[in-house]
This record gives sequence, C-alpha cells and structure tokens, in this order.
Amino acid sequence: MPKKKNKHQPVEVRLRIDGLELVAEPGKRSADFDRLLERNKAKSFVFIPLANLRGKKRHKRSRPDPISRKKKLPEGNWLDGELRNSADGETVPGVLGFDIRRRDAREIAARVGVKQFVWGTHGAPAERHFTRLFEDDDAYSWDSARRRAIDGLKDAYVTATNIRQLPRAVEESQTTMRRFRQLVFLVLGLALAAGFLQMLLLETRNWFTTIVRVAIYPPVIPAVLVGVYLRALMKKADAQERDFTAAEAERNWVLVAPHLLALWGLCYVAVLVLTWLQVVPSADLPFLGRTSGVSTSFIVCVWTLLPIAHSRDVNSLFSSGVESGIAALASIFTIKVSLYVTNLVTDVIWRIAAGLLPFDIPDALQRVISSIVHFGAEVFFVAVLLGYAWSRTRQQFMRL
Repeated sequence: MPKKKNKHQPVEVRLRIDGLELVAEPGKRSADFDRLLERNKAKSFVFIPLANLRGKKRHKRSRPDPISRKKKLPEGNWLDGELRNSADGETVPGVLGFDIRRRDAREIAARVGVKQFVWGTHGAPAERHFTRLFEDDDAYSWDSARRRAIDGLKDAYVTATNIRQLPRAVEESQTTMRRFRQLVFLVLGLALAAGFLQMLLLETRNWFTTIVRVAIYPPVIPAVLVGVYLRALMKKADAQERDFTAAEAERNWVLVAPHLLALWGLCYVAVLVLTWLQVVPSADLPFLGRTSGVSTSFIVCVWTLLPIAHSRDVNSLFSSGVESGIAALASIFTIKVSLYVTNLVTDVIWRIAAGLLPFDIPDALQRVISSIVHFGAEVFFVAVLLGYAWSRTRQQFMRL
C-alpha cells in the first residue's frame, strides 16, 4: 500500500515584481510582503496555487492545466507567483490577491481544485491553511473524532475554571451584560410559555395540535434563540477589517469561550424547565431501553444551535443542518447503545456476585448501584459528544 504523501511539507511563496523576488514562508514574517501590502494599500494577502504539490517522484505526472484553473478565479487584481516545496524544489504556479477573507479564500481554493493556500496580514507571520477544516491524514476517522472530542472536553473544563471572566467575555463579544440578561429572560420565558401551551394541548388530538407541537418542539426553542444570538455576534466579527491571525484567534477564543459556555448552560436550564413541566419527549426504543429526556433534549438543542450559529447563507444552513441532524441522531443512538451495553454488563456482574457471595444482595442496594452506574455511563457519553460539538464550535469562532 503506497504511503500517503506528507501534507506538512515545507513550502514558500515566491513573487517577482519589478525584477525583485519576494519570498514568504508560513510561520515567518516577511518584510518584503509587508512592503507589498503597504504599496497596494491592503491589509492582508492570500496566495492560491493553481496546482497541488505532488512530491519529487511525481513531478512528471500529468495534472490539470493551471491556465484553465485560473479562469475559475473571481475578478480582481491577481499577481502571478509560485509555491515552492523547500524540501525537494518542486514548484507550482499560483496567484496572489489582496484583502480576501480567509473563508472566501478557502472557497476559492476549493473551486480551483487545490488543497492548500497561504494567507497573511501586515506585521504578522504568514499562515498556511488547507481548503478543508480539520485537514489531517485521518480527517474523518474514528481516532480523529475521538481526539477532537477529548480536546473539546479539556477546553470546556479550562473555560469552566475561568467562568468569572464572563462579564468581560460578553463585552468582548461586542454586546452588553444587559442584552445578555434579556436573552436569559427571553429564553426561559418562552420555554415556560411553550411548556404550558404543550400541557394545555396534551389531551387534544387533531391535525392542528399536532402541527403546533411540531412547530414549538420545546428543546428547539432555546437552541434557535441562542443560535440567532451567536449568529449576530459572528456577523459583527465578520465585519472586521481583516481576519484574526492564528495567535489573535486563540486570544479571542479565550474571551469568547466563557460566553459560549454560559449560553450552553442557559440551554440546559431551559431543557430542565421543560422537563419539570413534563413536556420533553422521551427517546425510547423497545430493545435498547430509555434515554433520559434531559440528555436527549440537550443534545438536540446543541446540534440545532450549531448550524444556525455557523451558517452564512441558506445553502450552508441546510448543509450544516443536515450534518448536525445526523450528528444528533448518532449521538442519541450512541448513548442508548452504551446504556444498553451497561445494563447487560451490570446484570452479568450481579449474577456472578450472587453466585460467589454466601448471602443474597438486597434488591434496594442493587437498584442504587445500578442507577449510579447507569447515570455515570450516560453522563460520560453525553460529555464526550458535547466535547466534540465544543471543538466544532471553537473552530468556527476562531474563523480559521
């Protein structure tokens, strides 16, 4: 089986302007490119190669014509250059443009058909990015998903220890504590109103009440409100003069994260209120058992929130919505399977213990211990799944 080519090969961008050669390497600041930005009165640049680097042994392999790929670029002032592999000297042609948002650059690179691009801003090191987020050798493998879930849990824990930064985080998120409190009252108020309305319609069975129940499905209410709130914050951030560099994005996330954690907590409280009003639908399958309404509804809430907060247009809303819907169903199914397996293992342990011990184990003690194990397993898997969702949200807010 052939070995995968290294996606982290050292590269550099080269331009020739007025007989002078300008060089920029990812991870390093280039004074030449700073002067180029000043000369063009621009704040950032993006370099998009017109072909993929293939490695020294693949130089002669046929590849798409760079000229035809250049026709896929949007109109603008594009400068010709080349991307060079510093390790083996391979070069591919490319173009450099100014003041193009990083997300737009990713879309352009994907349209052109290349896997990477280089982005930079005045006074900061150039950055190398891939056209797909989370680009690595096992981008869609189980190990990759598990790693992101664990990293998300660790980051959420660090954020929880810094929750005292919430007022500052809210202010840095370009809103105010007064508006944040208004959101809290609005979410909880509508959750209560929807809960009471569901209770009034509980005994009614006709097409109208069915439509009403679907339209005001309780866990979706806090998710939609919080998602719209986050979308508004992200739109304000998108209006900045330029993207964050990687270092700036990391610092920004430290301030945004407490705000996001508080919003997730708000969704959870809303779900608890709806559960207390006994209007949260249960997730029950005959052969797998019952999942807690709180866990199921909170997962639905989180995965409904993400596409609303992340989408930039109708197409991205639907695409991310389908992805989140699948993730929510997979999350709920994973929890139910884990609880089913936990019950089986617990029953086996009790039977073994009953055969070894000279006395009968009280039924009350068995129920207490089984409940603790059952609850612990559910909390663990919910935490892992939310860690994955947290990791996804972090990438979006850092706008890499």
